[in-house]
Amino acid sequence: MRSRFWCSALLAVIVTGCGGKHAAPLGVHARTISQSPRVTLQAITFRGYRGKDVQGYLALSRRPGRHPAVLWLHGSGGSDRDFLLSAARWANRGGVGLTISQPNDTTTFDPLIGNAERALDLLQARDDVGEVAIAGLSLGAETAAIVAGDDPRLHVVALESGRGRSDVVLGVGNSKADFYVQAGLRDQVIPRPQLQALIGAIQGHVKVRWYDLPHVLDQAAYDDQLAWLASELHPGG
Repeated sequence: MRSRFWCSALLAVIVTGCGGKHAAPLGVHARTISQSPRVTLQAITFRGYRGKDVQGYLALSRRPGRHPAVLWLHGSGGSDRDFLLSAARWANRGGVGLTISQPNDTTTFDPLIGNAERALDLLQARDDVGEVAIAGLSLGAETAAIVAGDDPRLHVVALESGRGRSDVVLGVGNSKADFYVQAGLRDQVIPRPQLQALIGAIQGHVKVRWYDLPHVLDQAAYDDQLAWLASELHPGG
């Protein structure tokens, strides 16, 4: 999904911090690129897996207090813009949304998992963030599933069109989180048995929604995902 939520630069700020699970400083640089009465949108950079820079977008609610945060992970060949609209709409509801660009040339999950965990550290280090959750599409869903099995901070996980390969099944089986899984009946990328393998490996509470759609679902499905996240995390109080 490519977002149309885009605008010009307005303001630059610099933020630094360090997360709970990983001791190395995050070295966050954030630049405000858009602001409305309810949402501030920032372009960010932080140090991810093995100290390499990770780029992303952070959508912040302008309401006072602490807000539930969601990290969105794109699929293979994607970028941090793919879920920018979801992040912005989540912030408009009263939450904090983060999208990041993952490497598209990796042959292992290591950098994908490492960057995701560092992104969760970034969120948890913020004074305006309460509970953290994770969502992902395709390879991003598989990464999210593995991270959910390894990271006890995650109690809410949304997966779209993820493949049930062995390392993913092993990882997600260790999580007791609440899961929302979406998949297309006409998925041309992942065979249905592989989609079902991921669903079947989940040990926590799971809600599954099938759509008469291909691998990448439509805007109505993303609306469903946001509605489920809101029912679990209650942005805006």
